[in-house]
Amino acid sequence: MVHGKCDRARQWASLGLDDELSSFERALLENHLDSCASCAKFHAEIGALTSALRAAPHEPFAGIVLGRVRRRVHMRLAPAAAAMAVAAVGLGNSVSRFAQHVDVSPDAASAAVPDTMNVSTSIALQAQRARTAAHIRPRGPRSLRGGPVLSKP
Repeated sequence: MVHGKCDRARQWASLGLDDELSSFERALLENHLDSCASCAKFHAEIGALTSALRAAPHEPFAGIVLGRVRRRVHMRLAPAAAAMAVAAVGLGNSVSRFAQHVDVSPDAASAAVPDTMNVSTSIALQAQRARTAAHIRPRGPRSLRGGPVLSKP
């Protein structure tokens, strides 16, 4: 595990290889390297690696060539897609004929099946209003503070 001071020293070691450290940062780095063996080892290793990379001959870059990938839509899927389209049109036609014979008006739909969600919500709201009204009592003459007074249940 690297401590915060060691992390900063290792960043400075990397920046020092490119002469990007101020004289103050360089002095702090040297002071840390004198007292920390693992950072001193890191500084030596990264210095050797950088020197080896800089001494290596440059390789010519020819660029990267990627092959062009072409995808073809298989014609085997075309008949299946056409069959599905015909089936969808036929199903839609059948549903529309059926809907003409069935009364789907809002009054008929609500009479057939009661909306239990609205009924239970309505009952809960009525109970809440009744509890609230029981705790609020009107004041006699209007006070300067105004508003109803809540009584303790």
